[in-house]
Amino acid sequence: MKYLMRKSLFFGWGVVLVLGAVASVEAQKPYGIDVFAGNGVITWTTVKSADISFAWAKATEGEYYEDTNFVRNQVDGKAAGVYMGAYDFCRPDLYSPSEEANYFWNFAKNYILNDGKTLMPMLDFETFNGVTGASSYADWVNQWCYDVQTNAAAAGVGVTPVVYCSACSGACDLDSEDAIWGAWIANYNGESPQSGTPWNECTTCEAWGTGVWNFWQFTSTTNVPGVPGTYSSGYCDADVFNGTNGGLLKFLAGAIAVTGAPTNTTVDAGGTATFQVAASASGNPLTYQWRFNQVNIPGATNSIYSITNVQITDAGGYSVMITNSSGNVTTSPGFLSVIGPLVNAPNSALDPANMINWWTADGNPFDIYGVTNASISGGFSYTNGEVGLAFRFDGSSAYLSTSGGEMAPPWTVCAWIYRQNAPGVSAALLGDTTFAVKLEQYGHTSDVGFSESGVADYYFNAGLSAGVWSHLAITYSGSVMEFYVNGAPVTSQLYSGGSTVATPSSLDLPRSFIGVDTFSGSPSDYALGAVDELQIYNSALSASEIASIYNAGSAGLVRAAQFTGVTNTASGQVQLNLIGQTGKSITLYSSTNLLSNWTSQASISNPTGATNYVVNPTNSAAFFLSSQKY
Repeated sequence: MKYLMRKSLFFGWGVVLVLGAVASVEAQKPYGIDVFAGNGVITWTTVKSADISFAWAKATEGEYYEDTNFVRNQVDGKAAGVYMGAYDFCRPDLYSPSEEANYFWNFAKNYILNDGKTLMPMLDFETFNGVTGASSYADWVNQWCYDVQTNAAAAGVGVTPVVYCSACSGACDLDSEDAIWGAWIANYNGESPQSGTPWNECTTCEAWGTGVWNFWQFTSTTNVPGVPGTYSSGYCDADVFNGTNGGLLKFLAGAIAVTGAPTNTTVDAGGTATFQVAASASGNPLTYQWRFNQVNIPGATNSIYSITNVQITDAGGYSVMITNSSGNVTTSPGFLSVIGPLVNAPNSALDPANMINWWTADGNPFDIYGVTNASISGGFSYTNGEVGLAFRFDGSSAYLSTSGGEMAPPWTVCAWIYRQNAPGVSAALLGDTTFAVKLEQYGHTSDVGFSESGVADYYFNAGLSAGVWSHLAITYSGSVMEFYVNGAPVTSQLYSGGSTVATPSSLDLPRSFIGVDTFSGSPSDYALGAVDELQIYNSALSASEIASIYNAGSAGLVRAAQFTGVTNTASGQVQLNLIGQTGKSITLYSSTNLLSNWTSQASISNPTGATNYVVNPTNSAAFFLSSQKY
């Protein structure tokens, strides 16, 4: 009896079992433990006999540690009837959320199953030395959970990860975007695990809502039969679930099979876009919550979501969280691309000659000058740019792929860049398997450069400031490579390995990928930040041409055919003055009544961006319209 009393002091259930009060047992909050290799080899049948209902076992830490007892704990714990989960001790200071989530998943995935025995995966968040690959700790946590959820969904398992953190030092770094995940709060405040709460302090940090918690680690110094204890100290972490045994079942991994994820769609501005999802699950009804760029859309709770009167600001990724009583799964996004009318802002500048590609990023990934449209992948979105919208890259999974091949010199690449310090060792603006334009060069992450796989990483010993919009231009004649920032030349001196080097010849410009390269055979060197008005020319632009692009500022370059004036000639004819994209012919149409019967009248060459056309005014042709192919 003395032993039972001791157990009841730590866990509060031994006396109830002795009394045999069945109703009271049902009312008890279930107890659990969390363990790792340092707890020794655990006898799980003994643990179960001590009325432990659930446990989480450490799987990984960062990307450098795999727990040696993880598999044994999972197999033996489930065999003994203990609900078992896997957790990752995260290192947001060292790795991006996507990298660490994938590392955890690849190690633990064989034990995250829809078997009625597996708890949701857990993120152990208690390291605060900085954030890699995310805008904040809250964003890092959210991305890790989302990526694990996506990996599990691809394997046919529905999960809603649980986040472990302290009531103060961890929870205060989270916010409402993390409230969709389970709440496991650590606080050794001495309150009763059956009637108390971990939220007796730092109550302003309750991201899940006032007083809300699902699991509570209420002590780290408990003796549990069957657990040798941390490094032979005899101690073990003790936890309690905020509900009944029946409620605990809602934290088991379930099977929500997504049979039809949202697909990419393109619509004209003002039109209607519709996304739909198909999913199945055994036994439980499904509910839906649509998300735009990973943020919940109020009221969007059906399997079909439609947007009327679409605007370019609606462009981005649409996913849906599907939920049943076992958990939820979030689909991969379908991307909406919006085609708006091309218009010229006041004071827009003529583009230099020899343009090949122009991605404006205004609600779609399409090339408005050439034919090299892009496709979207990963955590991609749009954001406010220098000229309209911009491509937003998340530093861990977002990129664009195109059908464009390498382009021999001479060439110029230029764009507005909002650079953030990327999580990897380098970051690419453009790349393929052989060449890459680097916003952050390997070994010199504050420097812009150019790489040739297996040959050298060249850099300019100068770069772009982080956290501000800057205009970048790199020109290459085949013998000289020059670097410009904000319209001004910076340097043409390349470095490699710490020494100056002569500019190599025959460095081709890659165009297969935007935001990554593929030196490793798959996307790598992810960019973090935003890119706007990305342009490629098949000439080395002059300093004055680059300055004109920069000086246009937020007005940008002329992107649409436009009449700029009408001049009467001495012979009684009328000269129509026009501007448009340099090097592309302008088609002139005429009509007698403005509303219909438009007929093609001429194709006007436009080698410099500004041109004119002389017509004979007649009563039968009083109205004119101009256009360029898009």
